[in-house]
Amino acid sequence: MEKPEITVKTEAHLFHKHLSKFSCLMIGIGGLIGGGIFSVIGAISTYTGPYAYMSYLITGCIGLFNVYSYTKLTKKWSDPGGEYSCVSQVFCDTSLAFLGPFIGILLYFGYISTMALYAYTFSIYFLLIFNIKYDFIVISIIIAFIISMFALVNLKGAKESSRIQNIIVSLQILILILFVIFGLNYSLKTPNTLLTNVGFNTGLFSKFPDIFIGSGSIIVSYVGFQLIAYHSYEMKDVNGGLKTMKWSLIISMLIYIAVAFTAVAVLGVSGLVGGSSSDAEIAIANAASNFMGPLGMFVMIIGALLSTSSSLNATMLGSSRLAYMVSFNKVFPRFFSKISKNKVPYNSIIITGVFSVVLSLITGGALAIAGIAGLIFAQVFFIINYTAFKSRKVIQSKPIINLLGMVFMALLFITLMTNYLTHLDSEFYSLIAFACIELVTLFFVLNLRKKKKK
Repeated sequence: MEKPEITVKTEAHLFHKHLSKFSCLMIGIGGLIGGGIFSVIGAISTYTGPYAYMSYLITGCIGLFNVYSYTKLTKKWSDPGGEYSCVSQVFCDTSLAFLGPFIGILLYFGYISTMALYAYTFSIYFLLIFNIKYDFIVISIIIAFIISMFALVNLKGAKESSRIQNIIVSLQILILILFVIFGLNYSLKTPNTLLTNVGFNTGLFSKFPDIFIGSGSIIVSYVGFQLIAYHSYEMKDVNGGLKTMKWSLIISMLIYIAVAFTAVAVLGVSGLVGGSSSDAEIAIANAASNFMGPLGMFVMIIGALLSTSSSLNATMLGSSRLAYMVSFNKVFPRFFSKISKNKVPYNSIIITGVFSVVLSLITGGALAIAGIAGLIFAQVFFIINYTAFKSRKVIQSKPIINLLGMVFMALLFITLMTNYLTHLDSEFYSLIAFACIELVTLFFVLNLRKKKKK
């Protein structure tokens, strides 16, 4: 494929260049480790049984194919639009030019979905501190408060929000490491129970189809590394900053596997799933209370609040840059790309926050929100791998890696969609929400094509 002769046009001079490689790494880890481990692990155990940690391993390994394609593309074409800009430039003036706007709009809704998940998870763990029963009004107030708070932080500027991000992510990693150390030490006191809980004496291969369903359900857990790409114009070292995408995913994957293994080792499947959906959503805190008592539960609640906060902050930071670039290219209305005196796209931040609050309130539970985000990002990652494959000569990419990424993302999408359709009674509203997002995305794309024809 010939190199696309196109110049990146953006108001790059309006952004400060002050993000270090460490800050980029923290943005990636903060975007990765959030509601995907704290509120989803118990729910996916209904599919995986004792092998939830295997789902995190499988999805993480598949995620490395995505990271490879992202890194190759964003090193060649980097601006605040991230993968949206890469796809737009690769397919400009071709019959697939619509893929640029399509992935930009779809990504934006995907990030709104993940922010909704983080805000919802934050609210249920916040209520757990005060032992308050779930109440729609109370949860709504907490969700609106936490999203508003981080919107205000982001309005201050990337430097200020990245400093807070570094502190929060460092603390959450420390808490999760302590959870693994104390949890495994507790489990090793009864090795036979440990082996039974983690499924070492049962048939792993017979559960593989269900494990793969679990893998599809936690795609959202491996969304976040690409947020780094949106800050290329705010990095001190662009190449070094983009390389942290790979390391943020690897570090997060190891933490996920260790936490999931520890949780199932301590509680077993019945303990993870619990007697209700609310029990499943606080499984990590319940596991900590088993071996550390009330103090352990409190520490894990703090860890959950920190993790969801950092993920929310990182996603808002990245998605506002995406909305800025999509608006700059006249796909979104121009007011999305207005820059404040603090050199941040303030309208994008505010509107993104409002949409996230709305989606948090109209969807039902953590797994439902995660499923919607999973279906969206399976499409996004498929397109990214395809884009890298089509431009392989330009970006010097290995085509086999891009093809494997495409195949695995297609399989995860089909698996997740098939599972939803076979459980239509319980997943009806999730599918409706997903269908609405797809229709709105197509509406924007078709409307843009009509404008270009005129």
